[in-house]
Formats: sequence, C-alpha cells, structure tokens
Amino acid sequence: MVRLNERVFREGDKLENLYVVKSGSIKTFITNQSGQEQILNFHGPGDILGLDGLPFNQNMATAISLETSSVCALPIHKLEEVFEQLIPSWLIEFAMNKFKQKNSNIHMLGKKNANTRIASFLLKISQNHKMLGCSDTEFDLSMSRDDIGNYLGLASETVSRTFTSMSKKGCVKLDRRHITIVDTQHLQALAKS
Repeated sequence: MVRLNERVFREGDKLENLYVVKSGSIKTFITNQSGQEQILNFHGPGDILGLDGLPFNQNMATAISLETSSVCALPIHKLEEVFEQLIPSWLIEFAMNKFKQKNSNIHMLGKKNANTRIASFLLKISQNHKMLGCSDTEFDLSMSRDDIGNYLGLASETVSRTFTSMSKKGCVKLDRRHITIVDTQHLQALAKS
C-alpha cells in the first residue's frame, strides 16, 4: 500500500521490480536539468510500471501515487527466468515498442488545441474505466488540474477554462474532480478536431 504522494520508485535507480497497479492511481514523470517535472503518464488498475527500464536495468522515470494506492511488486530476477522460458524475444520487443508509442502520446497531443487535448484525455480515461468494468461516463479524476496541464502541455488555468467551457456546452458535468460525460459524441468530435 502506498499513501498519497508516496514514491513507488525513482528515476535513475536500479530496476529491481516491475509494479502492477491493483487500485488507486500513479503518475510517472521525468525531471529535467532545472528540476521541473514532465509527466509522462497516469496509471490505474491493471497498468504495469517500470517496463520502459527493462532494456537499461534502471528506472527511466519517477512514480508517485496520486491517492492511496495498492501496487504489487514483481521482482525482475524472477521475471527474467519466466521470460526466457515462456515468452519469445520478438514478443518482448513488440511489447516494448507499444510502450514507447504510449509514452509518445504527449508529443501527439502537443500538436492539438486545448479542447482537442482535453477531450482526448477524457476519452482515454473513459476507455480505461470501461476496460475495468467501471462506468465510462462517470468517474473521478485523481490528478490535479496542474498535473493534467503538465501532461497535456497546457497551463492549469487553460485546463480549468476548457473544462468549464465543455460543461457550459453540455458536453460534460463537473463537480470538482468528479466528471460525468454527458455527450460522448460531442467529446469524440472535439478529440478529432
């Protein structure tokens, strides 16, 4: 169990475990030379943390809990034995390429306007909730507006204004961190613009 703002692992440390998120949410980020964070991703139940560090044998990011969360540590030395016996190397390489594509999401989002970025972000969270068997139209955001802005390359004020604008247009309902998607088709149209 990790508490709010507790570190799961730190960028640059030796990779000793992969972590499966069982409940709660975790953010991963890197820190630039001036000490500023760049959020790479938000992780929820079922996500595996640390895969990007496998080829380098070190953690490539820092992971911190956004709320009280439960994670399961999978020791690397045990996984290496299983990988060698059960998983062909091409499949591991395929999985690593998919992971790199997922982390490059921030670059794709950087080319879109604020409405499009936030709509895409909400749809991604919605899809994750649906995969977990939860409501895909009503959920809580565990991350702050600052974290969302950092992840999407927007100022937190822009995030707040965009959420408010979407709410006024009847696309979503807001109650602090609780989001209800009212018009999925409108949100999807915004994500494509």
